[in-house]
Amino acid sequence: MSDLFAQQKEFRKRVATQPVVAQRRMVNPSTAMSYRRPTEEEPEAAQVHKDATLLTRVYQVIDFLVKSQRPCTASEIRMHIPDFYDDGPEFQHLANNAKVIYNSQDNTFAYKPEFDIRTPEDLVEYLKNIPDRGGLEVKKLNDSYLADKLSKVIADLRERKLILATTDKDNRPRCIFYNHWPLDDQVDEEMKTSWIRLVVPDESELAIEMKRADLKPTQIEKNEEEKSEVKKPKKTQRKTKITNTHLVGIDLTKDYAPES
Repeated sequence: MSDLFAQQKEFRKRVATQPVVAQRRMVNPSTAMSYRRPTEEEPEAAQVHKDATLLTRVYQVIDFLVKSQRPCTASEIRMHIPDFYDDGPEFQHLANNAKVIYNSQDNTFAYKPEFDIRTPEDLVEYLKNIPDRGGLEVKKLNDSYLADKLSKVIADLRERKLILATTDKDNRPRCIFYNHWPLDDQVDEEMKTSWIRLVVPDESELAIEMKRADLKPTQIEKNEEEKSEVKKPKKTQRKTKITNTHLVGIDLTKDYAPES
């Protein structure tokens, strides 16, 4: 028994004299990020975020000017866009913006569309004065003061026969023109009755009826008839030329024995 106690005492002494090693622990990435030192890229990222916020506020002001359709002072803008001051970055940005008209005398801002068209009458007058009786693409009016009601304005002017329009496959106006020749002629009832009585013959009888009326078919139909009548040229057989002239006079079906 005394030997067992002596062994335990010796083991504890050896353990006490062993060097102590610190235990390594897994660090939570989120905790590590919160205590990391700031890098050189952080000021640049903060500036990018600041610029994006500035552009967003400038867009909000321009959108307000579009809806207002008139010059607005800084105080009027501040009622809808908070913190809009004369010494703020938004003010300087708008004063030099190509889509904004800034009047330094009365300190007002107004939206500057590509076409200063505010009423349907302005649109008709602009189309009327286009050189060579040209037209205007509808998409170019998307930033005008008529943008919110553009479809309704065009439909109304077309119904009044003041303008003409070309449409896309969905029947939406693509390009509009001033109607220089409005046709309001009324067709009499006799003409309508005669037109309704006209009957187009069937396709099989159309050629016969045209010959009776001394009418000629169109050039396209005539070309198709000519193409159908064209016969394909016959293939010519190529003549074969015998090249084994050294075998002339020799019957290859028999055993060949050279002359002695």
